[in-house]
Amino acid sequence: MMSEQEANFIVDLYGAIKKRVDEGLNVTLVGLSKDLKMRPSELADYLIDITRILNAIEEEKKKVR
Repeated sequence: MMSEQEANFIVDLYGAIKKRVDEGLNVTLVGLSKDLKMRPSELADYLIDITRILNAIEEEKKKVR
């Protein structure tokens, strides 16, 4: 089960990824780490989540077009 803190982080992560995609910026660990004010190495643990979120956002954009 996911803690409330981790759930809130995933929501923040989604927001940061969505903002970068909407602004046409590359979604990178360095960029996300700056947006979320944390080290890229800390985000590396969330690579699978980042990839899933990015894929979902890109699929969502395709449907809107």
